[in-house]
Amino acid sequence: MAFYLEIEKTRTTPYVLIDEAKEYMRFEGECYLEDIIGFFKDIHEWLENYLASNSANLTFDCALEYFNSSTTKLLYNMLRSMDEHYDENHHLVVNWIVAADDDMIAECGEDFQEEMENLQFNLVIKN
Repeated sequence: MAFYLEIEKTRTTPYVLIDEAKEYMRFEGECYLEDIIGFFKDIHEWLENYLASNSANLTFDCALEYFNSSTTKLLYNMLRSMDEHYDENHHLVVNWIVAADDDMIAECGEDFQEEMENLQFNLVIKN
């Protein structure tokens, strides 16, 4: 059975959707909780196992409006893992969705984009 996880956002945690059957993951909202490792533990474990499969494809829409430095590190590690697994059997796409007037989140996305060697990384500006 395909993995499915949906977590509603709170004041300090993002909306999270993982639908393995649709090869889709989405983070949306704000993320600045104290125990970032605990919150993302199951997500991280799922992602690592999923990427280790022979033909994992995934579209990841990241529409975070605010996040702290711990979240930045976690996102970087997730993206790096996706980048390392990208090959002819793994079509992995990241859509970094940012408001047109949010220079800080856009710059973070640009920094991530520069660090990724293989991953299809799209900076998506929304109005």
